[in-house]
Amino acid sequence: METKKDKLREKINEFILNNNNSHLTEEILCKKFKVSRTPVREVLKYLEQDGFIQTQRKKGITFKHFTVKEIKDIYQVRLALEELAVEKAVKNINDGAIKKLKKYAKMYRQAREKEDEILWEKADKLFHETIIELSGNWYLLFLIKKIRMFDTVFRLGIKGNGRYITKTDLNPNTHYKIIKALATRDTEKAKEILRNHILWGIERLLKRHK
Repeated sequence: METKKDKLREKINEFILNNNNSHLTEEILCKKFKVSRTPVREVLKYLEQDGFIQTQRKKGITFKHFTVKEIKDIYQVRLALEELAVEKAVKNINDGAIKKLKKYAKMYRQAREKEDEILWEKADKLFHETIIELSGNWYLLFLIKKIRMFDTVFRLGIKGNGRYITKTDLNPNTHYKIIKALATRDTEKAKEILRNHILWGIERLLKRHK
């Protein structure tokens, strides 16, 4: 289960991401979240240990720039964990979950059509997290959420001010295919589609990575 410290870490991480071009310091974060330096320092320490950020005295807080190999290594772990989540989710799938997944799949498709990067990333995140929640394994959800935090960090290293949009979606119906496989309890098919979906994502990312 998420603790207050976990939630603060996520909020600080999101804030740093959204203000990556600004000079951020401990003092600024303390004022923003109305907390003392101690919890902020603890969160920054964890983020640095996890490999998200780098803290330098004069430069303040900046995100780490990842090499191609590092990105591939992280995605490899994410892929293995999400395949495990699918295996368990198949056993727990129900009408309510299918309805929720279809909602996020529709949100994702519409966002792609409108080239709304923020909304489509949110829809994709919610879609995957719903599947992971269906696994019934809270620690699996914790690990994958942490790994997915790298996705946004990776995009900071993409040419064109971090723009990630491509006008042609080569996999416009992937989410719906995953839903169908889950609904029919076809574990191997669901894993195969998910695997190709994630591999497509990393290939698209690496083509634009500096």
